Amino acid sequence: MIRIVAGLPLLVLVTVLGFVAETPGWTAADWAAAQVVQDVRNPFLTGVALFLNLGFGTEAGVVISLVMAVYTLVVRTPLAVRALLVVLAGWGLGALLKVVFYRPRPPAAFSMLGDLGDTSFPSGHVCLTAAVAVAAWVLVGRRWVIAVGVVLVVGQMLARVYLGVHYPTDVLAAVIAVAASSIIVLDGGRPRPRASREAVPSLGETQSG
Repeated sequence: MIRIVAGLPLLVLVTVLGFVAETPGWTAADWAAAQVVQDVRNPFLTGVALFLNLGFGTEAGVVISLVMAVYTLVVRTPLAVRALLVVLAGWGLGALLKVVFYRPRPPAAFSMLGDLGDTSFPSGHVCLTAAVAVAAWVLVGRRWVIAVGVVLVVGQMLARVYLGVHYPTDVLAAVIAVAASSIIVLDGGRPRPRASREAVPSLGETQSG
């Protein structure tokens, strides 16, 4: 139960952020920070941001989940099951928080994707990206996977703000939510044999390479 308890403060934190993010004063400060990111818009960065938008949208999330589900059914290993659960839990928690908190998106006039019409908190794209990054680490367990995952998640966080569809707090909350759900899913209070090949590395433990 130690790891489950460790995930609870993160759940509390993201919940507090949800309430704070709905206040006008916080939103004003959030918007000011978002405009700093949007001020550097250029064709190259726009292309990268649009690619990340397409690669981790709702449709992509469904495809990724289905592919991982099929993979899990084929290989039938504990690592595959946990990787799938990480994606479903992280992405699902983000969707749940969107229902709990109603925070309108930034002004549509500044959005490069038009008026999406959905709630802004947290970012579903960042939730999916972070969850996939953690799942990849679970399956591969290499340091380079962590490095690539961090770059991808940070890039997605900046991209959502850059495109004008999320506030900085939205993307930060998404990372916190996935961190919480991943801790709970991966450890779950169950003891893991250290020598087992199927054991998921604990935080800070990775294979070299």
